[in-house]
Amino acid sequence: MTNKDIEEFEKQMKDLKEEKLKPMTREEEYRNADVPMPDDRGPNDLEKRIEDLMKISLSHQNLNADLRKELMFYKKKCEHFEYMYNQLKKEKEDLHSKGQSMLNEFRNKGDV
Repeated sequence: MTNKDIEEFEKQMKDLKEEKLKPMTREEEYRNADVPMPDDRGPNDLEKRIEDLMKISLSHQNLNADLRKELMFYKKKCEHFEYMYNQLKKEKEDLHSKGQSMLNEFRNKGDV
């Protein structure tokens, strides 16, 4: 190290000593140590967990109800389209048979 480096280092050390260092918080200590923070457990932790799970359950029930409604809507829509498909298929077959009968009639008369 040069004399200049030594002077800079001493200045940094002096600045650190003069500055009031605040103690690290518990979260900072655990973050620096790379270990998970322990849970804050108390006498009401199970009640809190039950309450959280009940909220989650209720939201799932509501979502399930919405999905059931949507499913019924799409089932009805599918039934409607299936009915329309069958009707159109029947109409197509009727038109085809009418066209065939007209063509056969013209052939029998000798027009075609």
